[in-house]
Amino acid sequence: MKTYKLSFIAQLINGKLIGEDLEIKGINALPLAQEDEMVFIDSLKRVSQAKESKAKAVLCPLGFASYLEGKAVIEVKDVRLAFAKITYLFKKEPPVKWGISDKAFIEEGVEIEEPVAIYPNVYIQSGAKIRKGAVLYPGVFVGAFCEIGENTVVYPNAVIYPYSKIGKNCIIHAGVVIGADGFGFAQEPLEEGYRNVKIYHFGGVLIEDEVEIGANSTVDRAVFGATVIGEGTKIDNSVQVGHNVRVGKQNILVSHTAIGGSAVLEDFVMIAGQVGIAPSAKIGKGAKVAAKSGVVGEVPANAEVAGIPAIKANVWRRAVVIFEKLPEIYKELKKFLKTF
Repeated sequence: MKTYKLSFIAQLINGKLIGEDLEIKGINALPLAQEDEMVFIDSLKRVSQAKESKAKAVLCPLGFASYLEGKAVIEVKDVRLAFAKITYLFKKEPPVKWGISDKAFIEEGVEIEEPVAIYPNVYIQSGAKIRKGAVLYPGVFVGAFCEIGENTVVYPNAVIYPYSKIGKNCIIHAGVVIGADGFGFAQEPLEEGYRNVKIYHFGGVLIEDEVEIGANSTVDRAVFGATVIGEGTKIDNSVQVGHNVRVGKQNILVSHTAIGGSAVLEDFVMIAGQVGIAPSAKIGKGAKVAAKSGVVGEVPANAEVAGIPAIKANVWRRAVVIFEKLPEIYKELKKFLKTF
């Protein structure tokens, strides 16, 4: 079991150690932590819980040590960021079984740079390239002329359609589908209604480095060119990315978001849960979209929007307050109108 001195952790996260330089074996939630583990708090509301916790070490914001007498404290400017970095020290993952299983089916013409881990029941089509350090868990399908980058992990039953390229250090979770046809159809008139005619898709998907895609999410292939997910972007579970969408670098896309074809999300965009983004919409650099919003048209850079259709978040909040009072306002309006 790995253990670390608090002085080492403080240096790693650019924090200030106040108190005894203890050795800890992990980080845990307030009610679950043991004496040799660290807990974290991000507000004064949790100080009492931290003091009652068995944990002798606390990660907290600057200036909190005075409230935590008897504890060893590391103060930091950004608790969430520091916590994220500490989790890497104690992460627990089953060891990878390096090598190529004789129960994997690999067609001729596949390029593999060892070492790799290719588990049983993986199917790789001709023309694919698997770079060193890649891990393909059972049930993964890699289509023709795909590329899986260095140190990328693809979890069970993910499907990578032909002509998809995934960069290095990516994580593709179970059930993800990359490169399926986009939803494109033309209507041919008939005597009674019409017939849907499928538009063939010639393009692919480009997933850049350091991208993580959550379980059961989908990224559709482009009609022409490529659907692009930019470097460092993190996609939650059950997110739909349509054909020819361009997602910039370091985006956050939360669960149940759906992005229509040819939409553009520039860099550092944050999309909350259950957001719908219309085809060809554009969201500017650094913009934030609140949960359950519907984006049509263009969102300016660094804007915060909410609602359906999405408008400035501060305007939407005031509108919601008024909406709740509409029945009362309507009654007063009727009384007023009767005076005429």
